[in-house]
Amino acid sequence: MRATFIRNIPGLLFLLPALILFLAFVVYPIIYNVQASTLKWDGVNPGQFVGLSNYLDLFRDPIFLITLRNSGLWIALTIIPQAMIGFLLALALNRGIFASTAYRAIFFVPAILSPVVVGIVWQRIMDPFNGVLVGVGKATGLTWLSGNFLGDPNAAIFAVIAVNVWMWTGFSMLFYLAGLQLIDSSMLEAAKIDGANGFHTTVRIIFPLLKSTHLSLLLLGIIGSLKTFELVYVLTQGGPAHASDMLPTYAFQHAFQLQSAGYASTISVVLIVIAVVTSLSMVRVFGTGFITGDEK
Repeated sequence: MRATFIRNIPGLLFLLPALILFLAFVVYPIIYNVQASTLKWDGVNPGQFVGLSNYLDLFRDPIFLITLRNSGLWIALTIIPQAMIGFLLALALNRGIFASTAYRAIFFVPAILSPVVVGIVWQRIMDPFNGVLVGVGKATGLTWLSGNFLGDPNAAIFAVIAVNVWMWTGFSMLFYLAGLQLIDSSMLEAAKIDGANGFHTTVRIIFPLLKSTHLSLLLLGIIGSLKTFELVYVLTQGGPAHASDMLPTYAFQHAFQLQSAGYASTISVVLIVIAVVTSLSMVRVFGTGFITGDEK
């Protein structure tokens, strides 16, 4: 056993820098947040230990419940449309249409832009006074385009979700393109010989074979939805009246605007728990192979 350990020392030394960074920037902040969540603390002066009081207050907080509702809406209304549109775009581009390489780049560009830049641009587009949508509405007679989408409590979260779908659909398209190119073309040719049309081939052969891609996008989409901050903050800052608040934006407000760092840490701990439980549940249900594409 000692000889085995000695042989493994070079490999352990190569892992040591990554392990140190992981402990410093992942493990320590989590432990620090958990400890801070038990304090009534403004982030500057010494905190007062309150035990689980912050957690009890959090689950009685109506705004926290709004953020949970918004997170559920975000997950449902971004992951499914992004996947569906991305899949259809990938199908079209995989068939070698004219200038498909240029289209791939164009559709993927929003995904590599900073969410802050995207938020500023779309804020100008949806400006209810001088925005692009207002001009289009006046020119076409579609007066509903002149609405104050970001300022309406009933529409704000859906407006931000629409921008998020626009931003990340290209990412889903790229995933599906990679999956489509791994499908054995002989299977598709055999289906064609057997008389299957394009619709049947897509629904009964291509779509099921992309199971690992579907599940990978689902997991990435859930995690991305739970940690969404920049886009929401730039577009609405969680308003109006917390109508578009998400867990990260609500934590930010308490930490840096309301000087309630202990309560913000509580929100962060709950967010970590939700993300970890969701991820582990998906791995438990679907298996570990869906990340790598290996079928069980």
